[in-house]
Amino acid sequence: MFDTSAEIELGMNLQSGAKSVVVRWPTDEEWAARSRNRKFVIHRLGRGISETIPPKPSEHDLALYRRIALNGAPDLTMGEAFQVAESIATCSVTNVEVEGDNVTVDMNILTGPVQHKIKMPTMDAMVTFKTAGFKILDLPFNQQQLTLLIEPGAKLWDQCQGSSTDYTGAVPAIHKDAAMRAIQDVVDRNLGPRHGDQSF
Repeated sequence: MFDTSAEIELGMNLQSGAKSVVVRWPTDEEWAARSRNRKFVIHRLGRGISETIPPKPSEHDLALYRRIALNGAPDLTMGEAFQVAESIATCSVTNVEVEGDNVTVDMNILTGPVQHKIKMPTMDAMVTFKTAGFKILDLPFNQQQLTLLIEPGAKLWDQCQGSSTDYTGAVPAIHKDAAMRAIQDVVDRNLGPRHGDQSF
């Protein structure tokens, strides 16, 4: 069971030595603010090839850590604070199963496997989510800046009567968003042309 009110203790090898770092789970608003400040840069290299550069540690990671640190947790560098945030944000979808109008999403999070039950969104809702879930800015020299927004995915999860018995209390917005992005991926793949289809 995942409990957002529980303290999280991480054993880390810090610049100052091996120490335990104790933090609380960030609020949905704090996760959303971190996501808005994380900028992915996409370089279009030509011939259909692109390179995505993930966000680097920043002052925003350090600010988040200082808000969630508990029990006299040690001061951290930006890189160490980044690692704390990345560690507790762990969320990897392992399976998506669609049965009629119902979708089951399995994922691994900080405490282990969890399962989400969600009503399949309408196509209109998925289109709205797809356009609202990220922000792209065109930059000079064949570059784009991509920002992922978690609020639209969390809102759609709620609208689709998402539920899970693997949480004590509310399901975090970052897990809701991950579930809806996984469903979006499945919908996109199923709508695309299939290899060997003579209609294309």
